[in-house]
Amino acid sequence: MAATSVKKAQELMAKGEKALTKFSFFGGGTAKFEDAAECFNDAGKQFVMGKAYGEGASAYRRAADCHLKAKSEFDAASSYGKAGEAFQKLEDVSGCSACFREAAAIYGGMGKCSMAANMSKKLAEVLENGGDPAELPNAIEAYGAAIDYYDGENQPMRANGCREKVAFLSATLGAYDDALAAFDSLGRSCLGSNLGKFNAKKWFTNAILCALAREDVVKAKNALAEYANLDYSFVGTREHMLCEQLTAACEASSEEGVATAAAEYDKIKRLDPWMTKLLLAIKGTCEGMDAPPMPSVADEDVPDAPDEDDAEDLPDLT
Repeated sequence: MAATSVKKAQELMAKGEKALTKFSFFGGGTAKFEDAAECFNDAGKQFVMGKAYGEGASAYRRAADCHLKAKSEFDAASSYGKAGEAFQKLEDVSGCSACFREAAAIYGGMGKCSMAANMSKKLAEVLENGGDPAELPNAIEAYGAAIDYYDGENQPMRANGCREKVAFLSATLGAYDDALAAFDSLGRSCLGSNLGKFNAKKWFTNAILCALAREDVVKAKNALAEYANLDYSFVGTREHMLCEQLTAACEASSEEGVATAAAEYDKIKRLDPWMTKLLLAIKGTCEGMDAPPMPSVADEDVPDAPDEDDAEDLPDLT
């Protein structure tokens, strides 16, 4: 079946190329580009069915080029998206990201904000999970574009899903100001929802930890006071106590104080690996040393609490 699909795809590609050579007494027009694009799109589908993903991606890109020449931007963006998906099957991050980026730009230029947002998010996920740390800033940029589009379409839940990624990835890169801003925005957004307001303390805590990791104790203290006023349920929680103890310890440049605060918190609520690394970064500021880099974080790497079996793998802060 695969061989049959590939053969049919090759015939469609030849038919598309032939369509481009058509001569019209009434001028070139767009008909030949439309006919060719249809052939190339059908060829792309057949190539993918035959698992010839590289050829499929090339066919879809040819279709996108013809759609653009026919002034059909929407169809061009759709073809670029399909080309990106074919490249994704090959784990070709470069080809995939280039196509998704083209599609997002076209949708955005047309005012199709939801589609531009979805494509930007797909681009960000490809860059984040491609295994190249150098691409993480580009992933953050793509998530940021998706946030802007989702916000413009009044889709706060989807926007916050991307904002969470920006927060954790920014902390991964040591861009604590950006991470703090994203966590702060997430916390404030939660307060506007009856269902989400009890999650605000989680984001506010992360924001304060980022302030401490960048050695800004004054900002951490001010944020702690502000969050206590914004969210009455935050006061008295283990998270609030942790932030108070850490702020005091950092103000006194006490490594022992940071370790004690972390240990006391861990007795009640187990520290997950991500927070453990952030606490080590905070402890590093008390040593007067450069904070260690954060690990790469994906959704599944940030559980609410690690399993008991994983507890022994967490670093000792003492």
